[in-house]
Amino acid sequence: MTPYTVIALVVALSLAQYAFLAAAAGPRVIIVGAGMSGISAGKRLSDAGITDLLILEATDHVGGRMHKQNFAGINVEVGANWVEGVNGGKMNPIWPIVNSTLKLRNFRSDFDYLAQNVYKEDGGLYDEDYVQKRIDLADSVEESGEKLSGTLHTSGRDDMSILAMQRLYDHQPNGPATPVDMSVDYYKYDYEFAEPPRVTSLQNTVPLPTFNDFGDDVYFVADQRGYESVVYYLAGQYLKTDKSGKIVDPRLKLNKVVREISYSPSGVTVKTEDNSVYRADYVMVSASLGVLQSDLIQFKPQLPVIMEGRSDLPVRHGRVHQDIRQVPQEILA
Repeated sequence: MTPYTVIALVVALSLAQYAFLAAAAGPRVIIVGAGMSGISAGKRLSDAGITDLLILEATDHVGGRMHKQNFAGINVEVGANWVEGVNGGKMNPIWPIVNSTLKLRNFRSDFDYLAQNVYKEDGGLYDEDYVQKRIDLADSVEESGEKLSGTLHTSGRDDMSILAMQRLYDHQPNGPATPVDMSVDYYKYDYEFAEPPRVTSLQNTVPLPTFNDFGDDVYFVADQRGYESVVYYLAGQYLKTDKSGKIVDPRLKLNKVVREISYSPSGVTVKTEDNSVYRADYVMVSASLGVLQSDLIQFKPQLPVIMEGRSDLPVRHGRVHQDIRQVPQEILA
């Protein structure tokens, strides 16, 4: 493992060391992907005075994982749902947009009553005091792991899984252990990272930078405009929109699946699935790590070893299944 936690990898193939621009006419910068990272990159470039850019998005919408879908007459989130890291020492830049600017409907997620809500397999609740003791034990082990994490070499050469750390402190929630320990462990790690401790990096998650920097509170976004409103808000600051807020800027092209990126001292060439060809001086790739690992985008020549190595890490996006059901009103009465 390495000290890099990759959620969305942004690779910039910089040609700044060369004195001449791309020979073919085209935008100065192409951004691949119109998720949060791609739209944010475009805003940063625009703020710096670089407006000659083109954004290529594979789907029919901007926002990436921040996307809503209509279900039983209401909009529900099918991707990101929380603002994570609020009420800490630093301000999470997303929070003012959600809570103050757009005033998206949100609720603080309260996990303080876990000890009162752990059920037995055969029905009924476990004793609250007993569960709290197991939570306190898990917290103590995590605190020890945090101290250990701080002593590891910054290169990541000494990194280990959270499970390995737990074993060092003789704490094995998944055996031999009690069902309560397993439940607490799931809540602390699997629920947070969508992966079990055995494949979760200690050095990159304990402490988790998001919570360490911005605070431990998380807020659930439940607004009919969708969490994606944040991305549209950022995009609207530099891309043209109509009166309804729809992006009509020709610099954003949807349904453009990038398959090949060629780069040389004279510039970059980007080819899409529909055989369109775009040329520019620079390209920024904001596609997810999963896309880069799948080789859906071919780089010619291949990326430098330092970039290939990081995109080939044993790191992946976990999956969380959200179960949404429509229940007759009389059942809830």
